[in-house]
Amino acid sequence: MHVEVETNSTVAPHPALDARIDQYNVSPKLAHSGNPDTLALLPERLAAWAAEPRAFFKFVVATRDDLDEVMALQQTYAIPGARLFLMPEGRSSDVIRERSGWLADFCSQHGLRFTDRLHIHLWGDTRGT
Repeated sequence: MHVEVETNSTVAPHPALDARIDQYNVSPKLAHSGNPDTLALLPERLAAWAAEPRAFFKFVVATRDDLDEVMALQQTYAIPGARLFLMPEGRSSDVIRERSGWLADFCSQHGLRFTDRLHIHLWGDTRGT
């Protein structure tokens, strides 16, 4: 069995659980999310996650301006590009497709990974998918 845990990056894993986890999917919230960075981007937690080889970061990107924030976080915490995914924000396939073009190009140019929102393309913006 391969066990993955998704986290917003603000809480450390419990030691009893940590030994059983194969991969952490760390998805800190950027400024466009509306979450204040004092709650969403905790330096000590981001540093710990960046140092954890089982942690892969995923940032949801809405605009090109978000890319500056992502790159600053990557540099500050030395997050390897191979462990950093960018995902276009969007609640419809049309919006996701529009953002995917420039976002995939950016990932390619900067050695980052791109990930889509397949569930939106398949089932739309529905709960539980």
